[in-house]
Amino acid sequence: MVDQYFNALAKQRKYEAMKAEAHAASVARIRAEMANGPRVIHIDDVIGQEEGELSAKWLRSQLPTDGSEIVVKIHSEGGSVFEAFAMFDILAEYPGPKRCEVASMAFSAASLLPCCFEDSVITPRGYTMIHSPRYDRDDVSDSERKLLDDLRGDMVNIYCKRTGKPESVIRRLLDNEAYFDAEASVEFGLVHRVASKAVVAKSIPARIIARLKPSTSAKALWTAAIQTAGGVMQADKQNPGLREKMLREVNGR
Repeated sequence: MVDQYFNALAKQRKYEAMKAEAHAASVARIRAEMANGPRVIHIDDVIGQEEGELSAKWLRSQLPTDGSEIVVKIHSEGGSVFEAFAMFDILAEYPGPKRCEVASMAFSAASLLPCCFEDSVITPRGYTMIHSPRYDRDDVSDSERKLLDDLRGDMVNIYCKRTGKPESVIRRLLDNEAYFDAEASVEFGLVHRVASKAVVAKSIPARIIARLKPSTSAKALWTAAIQTAGGVMQADKQNPGLREKMLREVNGR
């Protein structure tokens, strides 16, 4: 009986010691987070669940457990719309202070993420891009087309709510694949302001530049400029030379 009593007492003390150690470690981690300022989370790769990609599960693991401030820095060419929606929901529901920095690109699905922040900046040489969801193959079934239409509708709702633009404008820009520089990103409403202090901007990978060049025609840029500015005269004033470039491109000169 005596041995059983002391064995039970020893187990209880061991359990209490382990619990106290875990609590101390948790307190130390929280204090370290607070002492080092806001937690910075870098989304600087493709969004998805494949090896080497950044998933919603990964993002959730990066969030502080105490609701302390976070800064999410985006430098991504996009990726899975499903995973981006999941990230959007996670960030939108985060209870603590949060800020977003686009440095230097938020393309495709990645452009959805700044839309859940009430405080967002973009580097002076940063870019955003929006387009409709699509598959990387041509043999798309009817059910898959329906899924794309549903996803497109969800994206339209997010961009409309963020920018205050009518649905017709957002749908047209999505179909044309619209690129915005830093100032245009702010004017369109995807982010709140251009960074006023130096924020380290990362270089855009060569494969993105190569893919961006052929799709960024003067006609597409001019169409996006008109929609952003709200009229031809305003677009011409804000983008000197672009109208003439568009006309030469359309006329094959």
